[in-house]
Amino acid sequence: MNALECFRGHKDEILRLWTEAVYATCPLETTGFPRTLNDPFGNPAGDMTREAALAVYNAVAGEDVTVENIKNALERFVRLRAVQKGTPGQSIGVFYLMKPILRERLLPRLTAMDEVDAYLAAESRLDSLTLLAFDMYMEARETVAESRIKEIRNQYAQLARWARTLKAHPPAAG
Repeated sequence: MNALECFRGHKDEILRLWTEAVYATCPLETTGFPRTLNDPFGNPAGDMTREAALAVYNAVAGEDVTVENIKNALERFVRLRAVQKGTPGQSIGVFYLMKPILRERLLPRLTAMDEVDAYLAAESRLDSLTLLAFDMYMEARETVAESRIKEIRNQYAQLARWARTLKAHPPAAG
């Protein structure tokens, strides 16, 4: 068995543990929902999390994935994290929740197989993916901020028009 086969053999278990760790970061009132409903339309947040988990794990394991494919898979998940309450560290730090899982489940096996270099390369890929996700997160946050500014400007313009209308045609004193 080589390192890639070891990663493949533990994929389901690690994906399950990582998605549970991500769900544990959600507010208490929402943690049951993402875990219980597997319908992508009824539970888009859970679907985004599972999709991101699979993409991240495949890339970390060393499967043949392109940067564009990983970006596409991460985009929905990162945008979701960008609109949720929380700091950037809390939002993107969930990627690092995979490290202790990998260390517990794979490092001993890969060490026994004399494949520590493969494990270290996997952790390095996880670090790179986290940085990619952070860049994507910051772009999404900028988009959210620009949308909010535009909304405030539109509200101000509407109030200004209303004030001009009132000034031009004051209400009759009753």
